[in-house]
Amino acid sequence: MYKRQSLIILIIIFSIFTLGFTNDIQDIKMKPLKIGGDNNYPPYEFIDNNQNFRGFNVDIIRAIAIELGLEIELIPNDWDNTMISLKNGEIDGIQGMTITPERSRTYDFTEEIVINSQNIFVLKDTSYIKDIRDLDGKRVAIQANDVTNEIIRSIPNLDIIEKVNQLEALESLLSGEVDAFIGNRLTGIFYVQTFDLTETVKIVGEPLYTTKYSIAVKKGDTELLNILNTGLKAIKDNGTYDKIYTKWFGENIFDVSQKWKNLFSTALVALLLSSIFIYVIYYWNRRLKEEVDIRTKEVIALNNIAMQNDKMQSLGKLSASIAHELRNPLTSIKAFVDLIPLKYEDERFRDELIKVVPNEVKRLDELVSSLLDYSKPKSPKPSKIILDNILSEILTLLKQKIREKNIQIFTKSTDICFYADIPQMKQILINIILNSIDAIEDNGKIEISGSVENSKAVIKIKDNGIGVPDEMLNKLFDPFITSKKTGYGIGLSVTHRLVNENNGEIKLNSELSKGTEVILYMPRVLQIGDDNNV
Repeated sequence: MYKRQSLIILIIIFSIFTLGFTNDIQDIKMKPLKIGGDNNYPPYEFIDNNQNFRGFNVDIIRAIAIELGLEIELIPNDWDNTMISLKNGEIDGIQGMTITPERSRTYDFTEEIVINSQNIFVLKDTSYIKDIRDLDGKRVAIQANDVTNEIIRSIPNLDIIEKVNQLEALESLLSGEVDAFIGNRLTGIFYVQTFDLTETVKIVGEPLYTTKYSIAVKKGDTELLNILNTGLKAIKDNGTYDKIYTKWFGENIFDVSQKWKNLFSTALVALLLSSIFIYVIYYWNRRLKEEVDIRTKEVIALNNIAMQNDKMQSLGKLSASIAHELRNPLTSIKAFVDLIPLKYEDERFRDELIKVVPNEVKRLDELVSSLLDYSKPKSPKPSKIILDNILSEILTLLKQKIREKNIQIFTKSTDICFYADIPQMKQILINIILNSIDAIEDNGKIEISGSVENSKAVIKIKDNGIGVPDEMLNKLFDPFITSKKTGYGIGLSVTHRLVNENNGEIKLNSELSKGTEVILYMPRVLQIGDDNNV
């Protein structure tokens, strides 16, 4: 119910407004509208050579009349008389006037038909006038009663020469009567282009006054003002206005110095922004590099610590085995030393002492040397290695740990020959075999075999331990990774590095609960005795 009443009220209000507006138009249609304009203010309004009243303003007012079905009478005159005619009621409106606070007290204005500006025009070779501040004490031509009057009041010592229209003001500049002409920018450009003065006249400085340019009516004539605004909006909406604007306003002319000033300012801003951008990128990259260097050093340090810890864990296991091996020769030596006081006169005992003790000392020396070779870092010095030779030494070192778990060792085709640093190769094999021993619970087996594939000697160490989970398999060569659960990982980061340093390759295959196989690919000696054939 309430919605229906509201709708009825809206319809009534709209009908009253429409009826009122229609009545306004009907009242105006009773007689032709008299619209005045300047007869020499191109491209806005002017009398052409055929005595036709033409220009942007003329086309706009005619388009509004056609849109609303109005009859108009255009009355061109000089600017002074046009303004006087509107004040006296001889005409209904002026088709184009710049809006100023002073004029707003006398006239009402429609929405703007264009944005206007005033500029300083000087001769091309004039260098002493660059902007409005340089007009102090100079002779300047303007159009009488033009908006320029309100602009230049603040300039001291200005000698103002008023002309009937802007063409006469421009002519006074060309004749040398004045130093500068101040007028509408587009009108000045129109004359310069029409009379081919682009090499004679230039614009200097910034626009002095940017204002709205509108159709003017007498103060209080809201009826005509509303009608003209309605027509203006209509021709803007339907595209007619845009066509008229394009027809009358072409390319601007520029003060060359101002043009270069604008280009320089734009280039300077672009250069400044580019410099700031480049500096930010440079600073950011430098900070990133410094940060990366710091982090890299930290990672290298941590890797070195991790590798050293890795090595020490393996060394600890190896030392335990070697400690047991050291007891055997030491026990033999101690037994002979204890018997010397009792059996020194026994020739057979002396012969046995001379034979056994040096051999046991040699064994001790070899064990200690192996331990030292394992622990001290050095650059690889490749030489020919027969797998059998170093394998027997390694198994001797690890004999005690192998016995503790009742592990069986099987070897096959271990007579292969390859290139590597001997101490480092021992360390590689010790680390791998220690991992296999740790992965086996009891009564297991380790198979060590050799073969050749093209230019590589292939060494396989396979155990039947508890294996490694798939998610850890690819991480075992990382410095910080070790699996206490499976036993694998201790020494493998060091092993991986040493294999690479000796131009080899290491692969690891494992299956949980079934065991692990480590495969080494080392540079093969194709013919034993040929040092250059690898």
